[in-house]
Amino acid sequence: MKLYEIPTHESSPMIVNAVVEIPKGTNNKYEYIPEWDQFILDRSLMSAMVYPANYGFISSTLAEDGDALDILVLAGEPIDKGTIVATRVLGALHMVDDGDVDYKLIGVPVTSHKNQHIKTLEDVDPLLLDIIENFFKHYKELEGKEVVLSGWIDQVKTFEIVNQSVTH
Repeated sequence: MKLYEIPTHESSPMIVNAVVEIPKGTNNKYEYIPEWDQFILDRSLMSAMVYPANYGFISSTLAEDGDALDILVLAGEPIDKGTIVATRVLGALHMVDDGDVDYKLIGVPVTSHKNQHIKTLEDVDPLLLDIIENFFKHYKELEGKEVVLSGWIDQVKTFEIVNQSVTH
């Protein structure tokens, strides 16, 4: 079991502490190793695709796949690896990645003035949601791994997923 010692946000599950592992626009997959308190380069994607949003994990959570909950932080610009971002949770993409349930939560930085109008998934540009779905549907194809998408999960159900995953 991997433990992430950064505390949960005081307003969890509506707002979470997201730790950025992968800045938007890269095809390098970085992963935080809590035992080392360091990021490693896990791999580079085998396709020409790049991460469509800042990607990381929610601190102090443990998901069904044995890792912290994954989250995409929607911001106009890349956010540096290792940055903790107070993130308003909007919803999640339900997927099965190589046989394991693997939710991809979606949120916006609380401090982003241009995204203050985004409160739920319905407020996110539908094209961006399609791009995110397309990315996760195909990003591991050339590795020979199967990813199955099961659609978007609303905010209330996503809050339940966060609550069930909090470790302390």
